[in-house]
Amino acid sequence: MHAADHHGGTTGPGPVRATATRRPAALRFGEPGDLDCLVALREARAWRDDAPVGAPGDFLLGSDREQYRAHVAHGRVMVSVADDGGIDAFSVVLDDATFRASELWGQRHHADLPAELVARFEGARLAYFDQLVARPGHAWGSARLAFAHLVDVMRRHDAVLATTVVEPVVNVAALPFLRTFGFAVVGHVDETHAQIGVLRSAVHLLTRDAFERRMAQPDARRFAARVASCTGGGGGELE
Repeated sequence: MHAADHHGGTTGPGPVRATATRRPAALRFGEPGDLDCLVALREARAWRDDAPVGAPGDFLLGSDREQYRAHVAHGRVMVSVADDGGIDAFSVVLDDATFRASELWGQRHHADLPAELVARFEGARLAYFDQLVARPGHAWGSARLAFAHLVDVMRRHDAVLATTVVEPVVNVAALPFLRTFGFAVVGHVDETHAQIGVLRSAVHLLTRDAFERRMAQPDARRFAARVASCTGGGGGELE
């Protein structure tokens, strides 16, 4: 998961509680008219060649305008809409078919993953949480968005995977969210990026059973109710 709050803070909520005092932004699926905002937010967190090697931080990799256009067209993008109609945050989740066509899925037999787990993946419906990014000051809002997207994806999949970079830099932005909602590190995978070279990422897994156990806890139920109270806001509303 390439995740970042625009100013470099974490996107996770820590303990699952609503701390925002302003009216929550509406959540909906992405639309073609959102493309400019998606690209602008992504560029704000793109990898920089002058980023110090080994420095802690968070960044986004990949996805150009045409890829975002395809993601929107196939319902893979969810956005948080501000009062002025702008986009405060967005998330991208790949469905099973899209994930299995990806380069990352092709690396599964070369990853540092338990063989029995890889075998289970072959017959499961898997989603991949690819991106989460927000404007400054929207850390809780982006966690709320990510949670809503996770709930939607879990309706159609057996498990959700995510990756976070650990070398040559450590991407910490998504970790609070991943830990809070039950993701567990199950291994590591090495990828080659054109700008950076070899990237080593931790692989995080959330099964439906683990998610349901987490959501049975009181703090998670309260958080889910708060998210449900502020979904919608235009075409492609959440159910």
